[in-house]
Amino acid sequence: MNVLVVEDNKAVSLIICRIIEELGHQYVLAADGEAALRLYHQRDIDLLILDVELPILDGFTVARDVRNGNPHIPILFISGNNSEACFQQCLDAGGDTLMPKPLRPSELRTWLNSRLASHHDSVPASPAAG
Repeated sequence: MNVLVVEDNKAVSLIICRIIEELGHQYVLAADGEAALRLYHQRDIDLLILDVELPILDGFTVARDVRNGNPHIPILFISGNNSEACFQQCLDAGGDTLMPKPLRPSELRTWLNSRLASHHDSVPASPAAG
């Protein structure tokens, strides 16, 4: 699976990317919303991890653009803002949930495992014979 990680904080992105690798998946890293959309449209991405506050385009804008073309891709928002209003904005933009910073690696692993496993189960292994 290919995960697009959109995070402008290098320490946070390093933690996320290490966990993705530990789980046996690949990642593509973007430090701003504009680069994220460019990478998303150029590559085969299975899941997004999006910071809410990003340079150039915020995470909400990125999520809406992605969601317009792919209503089923899992989107995890991460933010230092853990308010109910921020959580609602994440859902309204098309996110599946909001995980607060500082990230808990065990919580991130659990979420990724469940989303990547369910995504893998929903993708047919081979075309159906007709």
